[in-house]
Amino acid sequence: MKVLFATDGSAEDQQARHFVAAARWPAATQIELFGVIAPVPLAVTGELIDRNVRDFQHELDFLATSLPQRDCVVTWRYAVGQPAEMIAARAREMEADLIIVGNRGRGPLATSVLGSVSAGVIDRAPCPVLVARRAQVERIVLADDGSVGAATAAALVDEWPIFGGAAVHIVTVVDVGRPLSASEEAPMLYSAGERLYIESLDEERARARETVALRVKALKSRPRTVKTSVREGDAADQILAAAHDVAADLIVVGSRGRTGLARFFAGSVARRVLVGAKCSVLIARGSAQLIRERDRKIPAAAMALA
Repeated sequence: MKVLFATDGSAEDQQARHFVAAARWPAATQIELFGVIAPVPLAVTGELIDRNVRDFQHELDFLATSLPQRDCVVTWRYAVGQPAEMIAARAREMEADLIIVGNRGRGPLATSVLGSVSAGVIDRAPCPVLVARRAQVERIVLADDGSVGAATAAALVDEWPIFGGAAVHIVTVVDVGRPLSASEEAPMLYSAGERLYIESLDEERARARETVALRVKALKSRPRTVKTSVREGDAADQILAAAHDVAADLIVVGSRGRTGLARFFAGSVARRVLVGAKCSVLIARGSAQLIRERDRKIPAAAMALA
């Protein structure tokens, strides 16, 4: 497994550092600490820039040596450029399976997870992005709308050892917009819309129950506590409420969802969850590791059919 930990070495990254140090990484996991020094907009001397770079290098080196090595290989590097672009580019270059960023920091990551850097990383990242606000993960809320993105999220939770001991609460949200209010000018139109709304709501409730039932059956790789709930209302609000109710350490959402009458777990919902959550958030998308494993399975299956 290849992990890119984007950090500026500040105290605000402490929870993310604790998570990286304590997580149960697979044997031979490669963890790279990656710091980005953003271009300075003011006219300064080369000597000042050099001194800042040297200080940052020392911080990264100290942080790398302070992390438990165990069966992992920990390295570090830095780059100069726009943080979001550089982090995403480095993740593609090293074929990272996971990017980890802290909640907020100073210097190159000073805009924090609520700002442009982390949002830019998530938009550009070729792999899942974990915004680490907790040092441990014991309770997970898995947002599931039955989409391919949700299936990717569930696969990460199910297969990655770093989540192996956590209890999982699968949440799906029925979110069908109500028709316009009745008016004297169009009572029949409102009545038809109300009937359609009720029918759609019943269909969505049935689909939601089927979604969580199928997901429970799919989580088979390790014994764990799995609970489910079907909630109704705004998708982001209900995911956040579920995380609060179960005291979740981590919310996992797909980066893309399905369309239709139910609102999809896509950019706006994932971003609102990211901004509103008090716990860590994992935005799931394609993983290089999962792709490699899939590619290994496909030839084997082809040979079996030959």
